[in-house]
Amino acid sequence: MIFRKVWSIVLVMLFVTATSYAGAIGQEEMVKYYNEGVRAQKSGDLDAAKTAYQKAIMIAESTRKDITKAIYNNFGVIYVNMENWELAGQAFNEALTLDPDYKEANFNMGILYAKMGNAEKALIYWSKALNKTGSYVLEGEKSE
Repeated sequence: MIFRKVWSIVLVMLFVTATSYAGAIGQEEMVKYYNEGVRAQKSGDLDAAKTAYQKAIMIAESTRKDITKAIYNNFGVIYVNMENWELAGQAFNEALTLDPDYKEANFNMGILYAKMGNAEKALIYWSKALNKTGSYVLEGEKSE
């Protein structure tokens, strides 16, 4: 039951992330592939999502750190859904290499470790995703 609630939060975060980044990207082709990936991921077509994200990341890596970290984070979520823990960890690590304070990737890395049965590491990553007040704040929201 807890994982179902956590996954609901993850899906909301992905939607917020996808929506906020897609509007800010200046390169049409990258936007096209990124949005294709988001649509495919939401519909459950993970292979199509991976293909679209791979195309977007080839363009994004050289130009946009913000979208690149979001794409790696989304790859991680795909691999968690496929229960490929190794590739999920690699993807989240790529996102965190670009931005160690990236809340979504820290939160998702916590989910990965929880699914792997390592509660101690999960808590470490979840604590990185929390703000000073101890509540999770999505990008664009303000804590009270």
